[in-house]
Amino acid sequence: MNQLITYIFLLLSCIITAQSDYGYCIDGEEIVFTFNVTDYKTVTIDNTEVELEIADINIKNVTVAGSFNKWSGKGWKLTRKEKYVYELRKKIKDLNTDSGASFKFLINEKFWVEPPPFASNIEKVNLNDLFVEVYNLELNTAKVQDNGNHTFYLEGHSNANEVYLAGSFNQWKSRDFRLKKKKNRWQITLKLPAGNYQYRFIVDGKWMEDPHNSNRVPNEHNEFNSVISTLRTHYFMVKDADFKEVYLAAEFTNWEHGKIAMVKDGEYWIAQIQLPYGAHQYKYIIDGEWKIDAANKLTEYDASGHLNSVVFIK
Repeated sequence: MNQLITYIFLLLSCIITAQSDYGYCIDGEEIVFTFNVTDYKTVTIDNTEVELEIADINIKNVTVAGSFNKWSGKGWKLTRKEKYVYELRKKIKDLNTDSGASFKFLINEKFWVEPPPFASNIEKVNLNDLFVEVYNLELNTAKVQDNGNHTFYLEGHSNANEVYLAGSFNQWKSRDFRLKKKKNRWQITLKLPAGNYQYRFIVDGKWMEDPHNSNRVPNEHNEFNSVISTLRTHYFMVKDADFKEVYLAAEFTNWEHGKIAMVKDGEYWIAQIQLPYGAHQYKYIIDGEWKIDAANKLTEYDASGHLNSVVFIK
């Protein structure tokens, strides 16, 4: 793609965006469970296989139940943030695990919400002699990968014997990620799901913040943790048919008309957007007419009954 491509950086918070995996995201020292009613179609009555339309349920409360609370949901009630959006923030340590867990949303303590088919983190478990679909939650989300999406580096410290990286992406384990020395710097590249992460370097056993990163938060030791946010790039493309103007409208722009003007590049109108993991509804506005993406078969109705295209960022 050449310089005609539109570059738009949407630094969206964990609250209002899709997650690194469906149903949750990691934000620093917290795990954020997010339930958007419009993302779901069916519920199952507790201890049965009877399914109902979620639109027929009068939602009084939403809880999250999982392996971390013996599937009870008690004490894990979500707070309503918007008309259709509920959220619960918990300290990661409250999960009582350092690897992962399974969970599912529960409405009115009776109706289990069935995950959408396009969610990438679905697994099946046996609950009360019924095999049901639930979400899988991973805590150790970082992987060493040469072509990963973030490189951590520390300049200098040429006399150091070893440098490690630890953060909220690996439960602050001090020996997971060892940096390699390259000329006058230490570095390591990780693949991280989209989210907000805190981290520190450990130089010969001494913990320190990242001196190259001014984005930081205080910690319990009266020092600071460095902070990064990660996103993914997606190309929205419309094949040209003598259009005069094409715009992109989506959940992540609050459906504003004219906020993202696509640029014609050869046979296509293009917009390059950085997005977090998860599902994102969108439409094109072509010469004033709102249209779904003809090249994308994945669609979904929103709360107002409008059919939108859906892109799932993995």
